[in-house]
Parts: sequence; C-alpha cells; structure tokens
Amino acid sequence: MNNTRSATICLWFTLTFFAAFMVFVMKNCVEDLEKELVQINSSINDDVKSIHILKAEWSHLNNPERLRKLAAKHIALEPVKPEQIINYALLPFDYESDATARKMLARQNINNQAAANKELRKLAKVQQ
Repeated sequence: MNNTRSATICLWFTLTFFAAFMVFVMKNCVEDLEKELVQINSSINDDVKSIHILKAEWSHLNNPERLRKLAAKHIALEPVKPEQIINYALLPFDYESDATARKMLARQNINNQAAANKELRKLAKVQQ
C-alpha cells in the first residue's frame, strides 16, 4: 500500500511538474508572438506614414502649375506653325517605282504649301 501511495504521489508530482513546464513554455511562446506582433504593427504604422509622405510628395511633383513652369523652363516648345503641316499624300515614298518624279512633285508641293503659308502669315501680321 505504501508503494502504491508513493507511486501515486510521484505520478501526480511528475504530472504537475510537466504541466507547469508546459505552461512556462507556452507563456514564453505567447510572449515571443506578442513581441513579433508589436514589431509587425510598428512596421505597418511606419509603412502607412511613408505612404502618406509619398502621396504628399507625389501630389506636389504632379502639381500642374509646377509642371507648367518646369516645361517652360526646360522644354523649348512653340506652337505649331502652318508651314510645318503638310498633306500625307505630298510625302515622297522610296518604295515607289517612279520615286524621282514623285520626290520632285512632293518638293514642289511642299514649297507651294510653304509659300502659301508665308502669304497667310503676312496676311495675319497685316490684320494684327
């Protein structure tokens, strides 16, 4: 009887010790997971702040007034002049068999268009 009683006490002591050890291990695992969660939440907050800053910078960089000033400063664009516009049919094509005659005709047509545009410009200047 003494043997069974001591065996029972030993068994309960071992089970209690094993349960306490498992609770300790689980507590440490939960603490590690909580630390990881805090780090992830901090990282998410940092990313949200970074996104907010990047959106503000993007809206500043895409401000139409700022872009207009930069374009005027760095790009020398002028309005399209009438002599720059010609009809597609007037262009010479190298693959045509009668290319030289076509080129000559195209140059003549382009020159005629340029002369007509110059006359239009003179008329516009006179009207101003």
